[in-house]
Amino acid sequence: MHRYRVSVPRPADHLVSVEVEIPCADQGDFVDVTMPAWCPGSYLIRDYARFVRELGARGDDGDPRPVTKIDKSTWRIARADARSITVRYEVYGHELTVRTNHIDATHAFLHGPATFVYAPHLRAAPVRVQIDPPDGWLVATALREGHANSIDELFDSPIHLGGRAPRTFEAGGAQFELVTWGDFAPGGLFSLDTLTQDLAAIASDQCARAGATPFDRYVFVLMIAHDAYGGLEHRASSINLNNPFALANRKSYEALLELLSHELFHAWNGKRIAPAALLDFDYTKEAYTRCLWVMEGVTSHYDRWALRSSRRITVKSFLEKVLDDWAKLMATPGRNLQSLEDSSFDAWIKLYKPDESNVNTTVSYYLKGGLAMLALDLHIRRRTEGARSLDDVLRALWRDFGAKGVPYPEDVEAIFGEAVGLDLAEPFARWIRGTSDPDLTLELAEVGLELRSMHDPAQVEGGARAVWLGLTTAGARITGVLDGSPAQAAGLAPGDELAAIDSFRVLSDADARAILALRAPGDEVELAVWRRNRLVTIGARLGQAPPTRYEIGSIAAPGDARAARFTAWIGEAYPAAPETLASITTTARWI
Repeated sequence: MHRYRVSVPRPADHLVSVEVEIPCADQGDFVDVTMPAWCPGSYLIRDYARFVRELGARGDDGDPRPVTKIDKSTWRIARADARSITVRYEVYGHELTVRTNHIDATHAFLHGPATFVYAPHLRAAPVRVQIDPPDGWLVATALREGHANSIDELFDSPIHLGGRAPRTFEAGGAQFELVTWGDFAPGGLFSLDTLTQDLAAIASDQCARAGATPFDRYVFVLMIAHDAYGGLEHRASSINLNNPFALANRKSYEALLELLSHELFHAWNGKRIAPAALLDFDYTKEAYTRCLWVMEGVTSHYDRWALRSSRRITVKSFLEKVLDDWAKLMATPGRNLQSLEDSSFDAWIKLYKPDESNVNTTVSYYLKGGLAMLALDLHIRRRTEGARSLDDVLRALWRDFGAKGVPYPEDVEAIFGEAVGLDLAEPFARWIRGTSDPDLTLELAEVGLELRSMHDPAQVEGGARAVWLGLTTAGARITGVLDGSPAQAAGLAPGDELAAIDSFRVLSDADARAILALRAPGDEVELAVWRRNRLVTIGARLGQAPPTRYEIGSIAAPGDARAARFTAWIGEAYPAAPETLASITTTARWI
């Protein structure tokens, strides 16, 4: 059994002190302790051992034991007949993310894999943790009275120390806590009381959908800071980051709800319903799977669907979120090259290590995965005349795998098909293993909705057609060039810096847009570009810009079947007259 003691004696120095007693009577001449290189839910080698300071060891006789570093994250301790070894060290934490420690004078967020060294031979043994918080600070964690059944459970139970008492509620037969750190901007349209009530409704919806609640207590930790966003799931808790304006208006508030809903849903899908690679893994190296689209795509669909089915958001809001993702997918050329399965497998070297070419070569299994699952849900509902839905797949995954603690196979097509009584070979071949876009336009049409794309009239002055080069900039410096764009055809490259267009000086992206707004598709322009400190002149032919406005609307004569499918799906009557139910205008990402 590992016995840990954790304290924060100098929080302003961003340090946490850790002591661990490790039995070693049955070991040989030495005992090894190590620290994870990565954490489940975030697929990147992070080398947490780099934050460890002054690691030392003593035997049960009180005498020091020699410690030798044998690789980047492992320390070898000479046993010298000791029956137990006590290891003491400090960890530096001043990086505010959901997967790293952050300690300051106001709180301490301790991420297990970044905090605790452990003896690999005792990974499956029980763990005791004593936490000594600074005076006035409260402890928030999913750990029960400092007990964990294994190192894995310890690592999956982050610890937050701070001064605020939790807000509590019940849902699905479980107790929930909401712990906050940081301050929301005052005067927002929403409050923490509203957030607590809405989380209770969302949690009840998710528990009912899965048909079981896999925990009896769940802790949301919500940290508020400027320019902060993110979430990380755990078996009975989640760590979430958001900005101070999350309660300011409906759009930002609903985004916060969606984040919290996403991480909660992972308590079923991802933490318990998972492939073998992420149920039994090595903390020192990558765990490869082609199923991250199941873990994150299914979750990305249900995080917002739970908001709608619990009536936390309107149909308009739900469809606007769908449109926003659809616009992002359409602006990603990499979707034509990378499948969802390949995106999952390459997360370790692609998603978490983006470079200037990623938009052209990769697609997010969150983004496309969520849209594919929406399309698949509508596909199943249509083909079974409403008798089955993606909910049946979720319940089958829970019943046959999650509830039993066994992994599902890497190829889940048969599981999905059997759960709904359909042959799903075609959508799997095209949307999951292939690079086709989800058939969202077709599936929405079958519930009487039309998905439209166009150029926003407000963005096109004087009736001219929208033009573009197909590049992104930071100021005047080119940061990305879109595959198949006029910029690529002209030979522009990331790192080039725009100096002038048709002899008009360019200092920013706004300058470039103002100049190009006077041109039409097919026009030739002359670009003066700084390239490795030399001025280069390049000719380019402008192209027709992609759509900037997306709409979903009802139609004049949907027919009884489509109208009935709409109502059964979304929970409202089909509109009596044609109308635009949702629309978005995309922010110009490309010049």
